[in-house]
Amino acid sequence: MSHETTSDFTPDRDRVADSDAAVPVIDIAPFSNGGTAGRQIVFEAVKHACEHVGFFVITGHGVPN
Repeated sequence: MSHETTSDFTPDRDRVADSDAAVPVIDIAPFSNGGTAGRQIVFEAVKHACEHVGFFVITGHGVPN
């Protein structure tokens, strides 16, 4: 898989991580057991975290600590 890159990449200022953003903790359990509404809630939370913070912590995944 090849991706074309350019050396003149300038990040979109609206999509750069918020400097005062906290790392969001997202419970993904509703994705599996919340139906369409639950999936949409998780999707929106992950989307927002990726676009505004750059990463996130997940809970509700069923993997023991």
